[in-house]
Amino acid sequence: MYLNSFFYFLIFLSLLFIDTTQAKISPVTLKIEHWSTKNGIPVYFVPKNEISIIDIGVLFHAGSAQDNTSPGIAQFTAQMLDQGTQNLNADQIATRFEAVGAHFSANTNQDMTVLNLRSFSAPQFFNPALSNFSILLKDVTFPELAITRLKKQILIALKQEAQTPTSIASKTFYQTLYGAHPYASPILGNKISIEQLSQKKLLNFYNQNYVAQNAMIAIVGNITKAKAITIAEQLSAMLARGKTALSINSPTSPHLKNHIIKIPYPSKQTTIFLGQIGIAVNDPDYFPLIVGNQILGGGILTSKLFNEVRNKRGLCYGINSGFKPLQAAGPFFIVLQTRRDQAAKALSLTQQTLKNFLAKGPTTQEVLDAKQALIGSFPTSIASNEDILTATEKIGFYQLPLDYLNSYQQKINSVNLEQIRDAFKKIKPEKMIVVMLGKQ
Repeated sequence: MYLNSFFYFLIFLSLLFIDTTQAKISPVTLKIEHWSTKNGIPVYFVPKNEISIIDIGVLFHAGSAQDNTSPGIAQFTAQMLDQGTQNLNADQIATRFEAVGAHFSANTNQDMTVLNLRSFSAPQFFNPALSNFSILLKDVTFPELAITRLKKQILIALKQEAQTPTSIASKTFYQTLYGAHPYASPILGNKISIEQLSQKKLLNFYNQNYVAQNAMIAIVGNITKAKAITIAEQLSAMLARGKTALSINSPTSPHLKNHIIKIPYPSKQTTIFLGQIGIAVNDPDYFPLIVGNQILGGGILTSKLFNEVRNKRGLCYGINSGFKPLQAAGPFFIVLQTRRDQAAKALSLTQQTLKNFLAKGPTTQEVLDAKQALIGSFPTSIASNEDILTATEKIGFYQLPLDYLNSYQQKINSVNLEQIRDAFKKIKPEKMIVVMLGKQ
């Protein structure tokens, strides 16, 4: 769970790589406009007139890294937003969205909580949807019955996680890697922390974090800039000014060497996670590392890890590697599943393949092939308004350049083989944490 949401965004960005010697692609020409509302909220707007849809995202620096002593409170708060306001109960809120064909969602990762609205752009549909959406930014009450109901749902989800090998291994990997750092906090929380959540705690978190100084707005769709300005002002007017959330400090790598954690689990398969602290979104080596990772383990069926461990020797069912860039440094990880009796061999070969890659680097042809593979998947990565909204949200939240998507191809073309080799010097196999979950 912890690797999924932002890892898919990583893949999305990777799909923008291009090498002009391998493929000719029409350049990306998305126009992202940027301004701030009267109370200082940054706004990012992309006009898209092909379909009569408006997608809106309101982002807050209110991810699980802000949980502090209440693991899971960020996620819990986000899921409670449509459960009751001063004048509406959960059914009434849902009915109002459904009546105009609109959709509301709330999602949380380590860095942020994102509230999204999708609506038809015609005024008779959009205006009621926006009004309903706006209320959730100001008048949420966190009804006790809804809190009790959501607690039961999350406790069930936690039980399911505790029976899922990948979830167990992933959580252990994160907590060992990050220790006391906020990124160690599990997004769903834990049994004790969820049981201890109260209406007072949720209201305090909501009032502290869902404020203008902690927010960002993204809008994509079939409207003019003038209309986008009006929408942004309506949304921002619902938020108190507040204070900016505390920044997330850079994590410190644990002082461990060849550290292996073995977790007993009644399964014929062994799930293995290995990795280390990786990079932040703004790392100067971002491009070389992502291109290099496509060669190492990002290309699911074509990577070195897949070829050596799965294809040649059949030592695993599947294997991949990746970086998960966050506001502070996210992890670099390799994940594989193998038969219990092959676990030691699979781990050893994985580690040796990584060491060989670090020592020798990729070939020129491998770099070109990786770019070609990434380019081939690019068109579908920004095929919808929702895709563009997701990209715009990330660009705004992480304060990336407005031409980030448009200039991505040019930037990737400047990456060369030596830059990849130099960038991967960050990776230290002997200092990696290894988590092995399976029958011992």
